[in-house]
Amino acid sequence: MAYSHVMSDDSRAGTQPVGTSGDSRPGLVRRTLHSTLYLLLAWPFQLAIFIVNITLVSTAFSILLAPLSIPLAIGCAAGAAALERRMVSRLVGLDAPPARRLARAPRERWVDYAVRVVSSPSVWLEVVWSLVSWIVSTVTWVLTITWWSIAIAATTWPAYGWIFHGHNGNQDLADLIGAHSFGAAAAVNVLVGLIFLITLPLVMIGLARAQALVSTALLGRAQQEAKIVELTQSRAAGRVAESTQLARLERDIHDGPQQRLVRLKMDLARMERQVGDDSHAILGLRAAIASTQETLDELRALSKGIAPPVLSDRGLVAAVREAAGRATIPVTVEADLNEVILPPHLEQAAYFVVSEALTNTAKHSAARSGLVSLQVNGIDLVVSVTDDGRGGAHLSKGSGLVGLQNRVRSVGGTLTIESPIGGPTTVLAVIPLT
Repeated sequence: MAYSHVMSDDSRAGTQPVGTSGDSRPGLVRRTLHSTLYLLLAWPFQLAIFIVNITLVSTAFSILLAPLSIPLAIGCAAGAAALERRMVSRLVGLDAPPARRLARAPRERWVDYAVRVVSSPSVWLEVVWSLVSWIVSTVTWVLTITWWSIAIAATTWPAYGWIFHGHNGNQDLADLIGAHSFGAAAAVNVLVGLIFLITLPLVMIGLARAQALVSTALLGRAQQEAKIVELTQSRAAGRVAESTQLARLERDIHDGPQQRLVRLKMDLARMERQVGDDSHAILGLRAAIASTQETLDELRALSKGIAPPVLSDRGLVAAVREAAGRATIPVTVEADLNEVILPPHLEQAAYFVVSEALTNTAKHSAARSGLVSLQVNGIDLVVSVTDDGRGGAHLSKGSGLVGLQNRVRSVGGTLTIESPIGGPTTVLAVIPLT
């Protein structure tokens, strides 16, 4: 499919269109002439595009002609939109949104690329622009011709008005208001012409900006839609990459340095038994064993904040049950995910909520029991952690809750905490599934 958006030179970084800044802003006469040129060129150009594209869009209803007419209509609209952006930028002085080319991905089949182009909202917004823009340009074109014609004809009337004035019963504006002499007629016409001439810059610049704003509204919307799609896709790709990397990091920590430290601790313990209590090396070995254990504890705490292997191997429910089993108080887990398959980044966020909330419970609440609930409610994953401790938890008090809130926000969710003095405390996270 022959389709591409062409980015104009004016949209490149470092290029500033005429009339957008103080020092480079052209004079009033030049702006008026530029605006007039834009208005005069826009109508025949947009009318021609309308005639071509309405024909192509109409033939698209034919099964035989659609494979040819649809790409032609899209390409025609893309080319016309690129030229419109260029005229708006150079002649009107407005920042026109740059075209965003839908590039073909590596190894992407041409059929898949064609389907992606045809299903893009930005493509069809440009087609819509090519079909409706001529309506606005028709009005502005008529007003432009009328204003210039009156301004020129009326101010120069004394040079040619004597040919028509008072002959063959012709009446002009002066006759209608009772000024029948040639001098009075000349004065009236020149006055009218001066009024139109003085207001000409305001009218031309205003009409050009109004028409350009209509075009940029549609074409800018097309670019916004394309940008939204691009950002959504990049965010999803970033989340997948982050989830994969975190899972790999945790597994590397678990299978690499953590296992070697366990082996080192075992070796040191064996050496301790071999040397006996009366050896001079016993104190150094015991210090090394203690240091090794501290390092292990730090690594386990670090990996617990990333993602345990069980999360990627067996899923969120199994990982949460394992975290509850490690808690210092009895914790009940209630889970009903309705067989929904959660994306890895959502599972990690939900696990982080449970893990951090249980850690805070053990450190600050003096609770005797806890309850973890995982529910899928419509389009949301609802995670709640409740304990029967003394309460009083609040985001302003820290305790890891601010980091927990930021983690939930990163996946588009919300976090609320209910913790009256005396308890109970409930940490509630609502995470959208999309």
